[in-house]
Amino acid sequence: MSNKVNFYKRPWFKLGLIPIVLGLIAAGVVVKVQPELGESFGNNIYNSGRDIKSFSYAVGRASHSVVNIYVSKLNHDYTGIDKNRGEITTSASGVIMSSNGYIVTNYHVIPSLNEPNHALWAQTSDGKLHQAFIVGFDRRTDIAILKINAHNLTPIEINNKYKPAVGDIVLAIGNPNNLGLTVTHGIISATARTGSGLLTRERMNIREGLQDLIQTDAPINSGNSGGALVNTNGDLVGINTAAIESSRFGTYGIGFAVPTALVVRVMNEIIQHGRVIRGYLGISDENDNLIADNSIKGVLVRYIDPLGPAAFSNIRIGDIVVAVDGKEIVNVRALIDVISKTKPGTQLVLTVDRNGHRIDAPVTVAEDRPYVN
Repeated sequence: MSNKVNFYKRPWFKLGLIPIVLGLIAAGVVVKVQPELGESFGNNIYNSGRDIKSFSYAVGRASHSVVNIYVSKLNHDYTGIDKNRGEITTSASGVIMSSNGYIVTNYHVIPSLNEPNHALWAQTSDGKLHQAFIVGFDRRTDIAILKINAHNLTPIEINNKYKPAVGDIVLAIGNPNNLGLTVTHGIISATARTGSGLLTRERMNIREGLQDLIQTDAPINSGNSGGALVNTNGDLVGINTAAIESSRFGTYGIGFAVPTALVVRVMNEIIQHGRVIRGYLGISDENDNLIADNSIKGVLVRYIDPLGPAAFSNIRIGDIVVAVDGKEIVNVRALIDVISKTKPGTQLVLTVDRNGHRIDAPVTVAEDRPYVN
């Protein structure tokens, strides 16, 4: 009589087989119930390799959420959108953020308060033209929120778990030079750019507000403003806002986008409050780092707004802000981040270095109300 035991009847084999079978069943159920997850998973695997042959999945996923934005100058006999839309003066791009018609674009493309008799239009991917109304805007981030009377729109996909990284492939989708839907691609060249030197309407220095710009070499041409920067999965990375090009200095391939997290935060505040509520201190600095013997890190106070909160505190020109409420401040970006997120009316204690001595200076934060033309 043989003493061999059937291999498939061994207890350890049965125990090892159970999790495998359960895993296959679970995967089958997920794909059956939500087949798009299987497609997305497969696409991510495909795009994670070095040999990416097509971005069609990302474009198909995001393009229906990108709209053409038009600004028209109305004729004096304008009586309605169906009779005369006026002469188109500006074309740009926008991104659908909700199914009920909220759209984000750039502040610098919308008519200013000094441009009466202008109207805004948004053309969706189905070719329909909708009159758009300004919900609000934020000059410091170059973001404007529009609303159209439409429903069942396709909002852009947002993946809160995605963190932009240098080297990530990105696609810029928009309406450059009024050509219609156009896609360009490149990589993320840098994150958390301060935007110093980027100018928009009224030659606004974006450094006043934009501190976390995404830099990309994806071509961003005139008309791409307000369009979507997406990753290879079609998730929104940011809103295209500016580009630096100079044939004189040989500068090409430098574009910038406002990151998604900032866009969403600004949009929600505008919808809720009609504006973005930020704290304001009333000091400025010309350099990000210190200064002097490099033994101290902080923000050198070079200017104090005579009507700002700092003017009524113990802060002096030449002081170095090294901490706020005990939190170390190493550069301008860190200080702006803390102050802008502080609710107006809150008292903070700024620790400054003055000629080698540490001094605590209480100051009550005001609301930042930038001048808008």
